[in-house]
Amino acid sequence: MSWPFDTVQTALRAAADPTRLRLLSLCAAGEQTVGDLVDVLGQSQPRVSRHLKILCDAGLLERFRDGQFVYFRVPMAGPAHAVAAAILGLINDRDDVIDTDNESLDRVLGARQADDADPLLRRFNRLVLDVFLSHPVGDLLDIGVGNGAVLKLLAGRAKSAFGVDIDLQSRREARRAVARASLANCTVRPGDMYALDFDDARFDTVVLDCVLLDAAEPERVVAEALRLLRPGGHLLVTEYVAIGHGAAATERLIATLADHGVRCGPVRHATDAQGRHLVALAGPEHNNERVSA
Repeated sequence: MSWPFDTVQTALRAAADPTRLRLLSLCAAGEQTVGDLVDVLGQSQPRVSRHLKILCDAGLLERFRDGQFVYFRVPMAGPAHAVAAAILGLINDRDDVIDTDNESLDRVLGARQADDADPLLRRFNRLVLDVFLSHPVGDLLDIGVGNGAVLKLLAGRAKSAFGVDIDLQSRREARRAVARASLANCTVRPGDMYALDFDDARFDTVVLDCVLLDAAEPERVVAEALRLLRPGGHLLVTEYVAIGHGAAATERLIATLADHGVRCGPVRHATDAQGRHLVALAGPEHNNERVSA
């Protein structure tokens, strides 16, 4: 798939302006609002909006609304993605302008969370990553994206990564997390875990991210996740439970999956004095092996 000559010429002209080239770079890092871009560039809102419109009209950016916010991003695939990547690839990796913009964006989005300082979270992250040592992530869907921790963790190994959540504030936090990590293959959108707006068999990996045990109708959540999963794909189930409830939660998790014919691999866990993270990979080749919780 490619663009005609005139379209490519329009895109190159749009990107040739210094401010628009900076905007293209910032929007390649993640989904940005006009307000955040104004703060980074230090220019007026009307001027930034005008530049964004030119980039959108040229096909280099796409815009979408989520609640009261409008977001801009480089398309995740297709000619626009290829042209934007080719243009940005010409810029020196240590360019002062781009480095300064990225530092400003990081400040605007908030200081990086000290996730790595939390021993429990470090162990949880390791459990999740270990699950995928022998399983490719492929196209990823994170249902119940929350603050974006799991999405951010796996996106670097994914071909594409989608996070959905019904809560607007959670979506904002997740977008900021993936934008700070410059994960351009991620997008975060509103979604109801009981009825998601994706085609059947769309994803190689579907994450049920701390949603299954608290769901009013867990069987519907599992059924929807299975609808979206490609043949040979995997469900990653994560939960956080209060200390002392791990064994019961593990049994419920395995039983809920088993009711839909989904076999669950070993349920791994990371524990501290307050609670326990549970992590399990489910798929057709796993034995229904249980690990003590």
